[in-house]
Amino acid sequence: MSLRRMLLPLALLLTLPTLAFAGPLRPWIAGGLGASTYHMTDVNDDIGDVNSALSGSGLRMKQIDGGLGFGIAGGVDLGNGLAFGIGYDRFPANSDVGDWSGSIEYDFPGSFIRGFTRYSFQGSNKANAFVEGSVGRVSTSGEVTVSVTGSGSVSGDVEGSGFGFEECAGFELWASPQFAFTGSAGFRQLAAKDVTLDGTNIRDNAGGEYTIDYGGMFMRLGLKVVLTP
Repeated sequence: MSLRRMLLPLALLLTLPTLAFAGPLRPWIAGGLGASTYHMTDVNDDIGDVNSALSGSGLRMKQIDGGLGFGIAGGVDLGNGLAFGIGYDRFPANSDVGDWSGSIEYDFPGSFIRGFTRYSFQGSNKANAFVEGSVGRVSTSGEVTVSVTGSGSVSGDVEGSGFGFEECAGFELWASPQFAFTGSAGFRQLAAKDVTLDGTNIRDNAGGEYTIDYGGMFMRLGLKVVLTP
């Protein structure tokens, strides 16, 4: 993880206690849907091994390189362009392959709990732009399932966690003083580490640390609701 990238959103968060409020506080909530790309190098190396074993069968397991997810957030505008808050994002990540004889499924959903600082540039009453930095913790709690026709299925619990950050820029289009349509796009560096399978640490193909990496580019679209007039 780049130290400069990690310190940027963290520095924004640490400046909050020293800020003077320039206007009435405006609490808000927001929610939306998003699309993300994932790095998932170690997971996709495993999938490559599965596909090598399936060579000649006509079957192929799709690599996990992105997904559609959702998120919610709550924050407080300080009245001087700055806002701070907390958010939760959910990332689906799954792939499977199978036929009449059996199947293999990887299911590694990720959850990101983050604190963020946002700066909104002064715009019109109808639109404004903003930049945002977040730091937080990502975790995964998923499973690998192998099923064989006539013999049943076996599954293993996969868990891991780690800290990361995201940076983005976005816009708000105001339908009224209380309601806005929002959009943003940015970059995440976000990998679950210390990954275990049924409680036992697993390693990558080179014997190093295994990660489930949700880092990459993302975009979000949603709705923001201000809770005060």
